[in-house]
Amino acid sequence: MQPMPLEHARFRVFPRQSHQLAIFFSGSSTPDHEFRWWKIGNRIDASVILVNNGPNEWYQGGIDGLGSTRVEVTNTFRAYAKVLGAKRLYTVGTSMGGTGAILHGVPLGARVLAFAAETRMDWPWSNVRRLMVPGFKPPASNLRPIMAKARAPIYLYAGECEPVDLVSAQYVADLPNVFAESMRRVTHGPPSYLKARDRLDPLIDAFLQDEHLPKMPEGGWGLEGDFAVHLYDAYCADREKRFEDAVRAANAAVRFYPRSEYANYLLGKGLLHLKHYAKAEAALQEAVNLHRGLWPARLHLATAIEKQGRAVEAVALYKQMDRNVIVGGRANYALGQIYLSKGSTASALKRFRNAVELDPHRAAFRARLDQVAGAYATR
Repeated sequence: MQPMPLEHARFRVFPRQSHQLAIFFSGSSTPDHEFRWWKIGNRIDASVILVNNGPNEWYQGGIDGLGSTRVEVTNTFRAYAKVLGAKRLYTVGTSMGGTGAILHGVPLGARVLAFAAETRMDWPWSNVRRLMVPGFKPPASNLRPIMAKARAPIYLYAGECEPVDLVSAQYVADLPNVFAESMRRVTHGPPSYLKARDRLDPLIDAFLQDEHLPKMPEGGWGLEGDFAVHLYDAYCADREKRFEDAVRAANAAVRFYPRSEYANYLLGKGLLHLKHYAKAEAALQEAVNLHRGLWPARLHLATAIEKQGRAVEAVALYKQMDRNVIVGGRANYALGQIYLSKGSTASALKRFRNAVELDPHRAAFRARLDQVAGAYATR
């Protein structure tokens, strides 16, 4: 067999004296010559292949340098394993990379560790629908039939604050050899969450030592019954501004799982839009009590309080998040509106400038700043 390349814009190979080969799949929108999982790939003792899909095709097609189709790519991984002397194979990835780990890991007979992976390519309001290359038709639009054939364990983790990831995990959780778990207070990035708590490397090590991975301390009930379906229905209705439908679905989710922070958040947000401010406050306060870091819930809670005429209390809450990267722009804009209504134009202008600085792509923030600044200059 001809020598196989170790470096390419779309992959890197680290040969080691090991009977193990771990293949790590990068997530979406990763530039050429860049790879996720680099530090872990350099640290472990197994031989490693780091993969970058290039275009956002969710590893459904070919990869430059590895093959022109998904099957060819899988066969190339198999050939590398033979050259490297690897008898035990492992695939790892998150988001788009998690889908890649499943698509290639199952036919390779590998143990699979996937985080936040979408198991269908047609979920409305998903990252697949938002980011996949326009016009690309994924050959494997449904991963369930593939995963049903798994000969080795597939470990799948999904955050309970990411409805698409959660319903994706629930969709396959009943399959043999699939060990799916939901994680409370986690969004689309379980690896980042675990890394911040020094728990990602030990998890990878246990996975590569062929251990059965233990339950997470954050493990919740997000995959039980039809909860994930109700939550996802509420999420879709919310995104489509069908707030009565969102409230109905979120109510069903909360009844099943009262301690779901995201179900309470969607319920409160829907009620807020329907102008049921007191009920919205109760649901949003519960969401915040369950997850202090759920910043959109905190923002909407402040709005629900403001709408009930408690401006001083609302201002205090908005100020708690006025530098937050997620909701800081909107918090400052709300503060600006309150100050303007009280006749404090200078304070309002400061807040509108902060809103534009934190969220420069919101045209409404810039327009409001220009309007108020123009009126203030002509006084």
